Amino acid sequence: MEFLAVEGLTKGLEIELPEGRSFMDNYGQVRHHVRIRWWDVEATTYRGLAIVPDEARLQLPDIPVAAIARSSEDAVRSPYDDAKPVFFGHYWMTGQPKIQSLTTACVDYSAAKHGPLVAYRWDGERHLDNANFASFG
Repeated sequence: MEFLAVEGLTKGLEIELPEGRSFMDNYGQVRHHVRIRWWDVEATTYRGLAIVPDEARLQLPDIPVAAIARSSEDAVRSPYDDAKPVFFGHYWMTGQPKIQSLTTACVDYSAAKHGPLVAYRWDGERHLDNANFASFG
């Protein structure tokens, strides 16, 4: 259990794809697990939840994740309750920095691959605002 908590906190939440399903990542590796958009309450399918490039997204099944969950231990969502904003990284976003939801913001916009260094100016607000992002580079 501790291992899964550390993995989720440092790499993000991942789910296993249905049996027999996989996709090819940017490095040519076959993947049977996919990192998910845990903050996106609207996304319910493997394709919708996945954080992958568009070409890889098309390789994923467009079926509801809940349809194959075997037990509550297979729950996809984080137990996050939206009580306070969460800022996270290690997701290598691209494009203009923007909030992921009213209470979640990624500040990792691929600075190691020539993307901007991104910060969020948080002043205690309950709901985050795209205007509070700052980027350099």
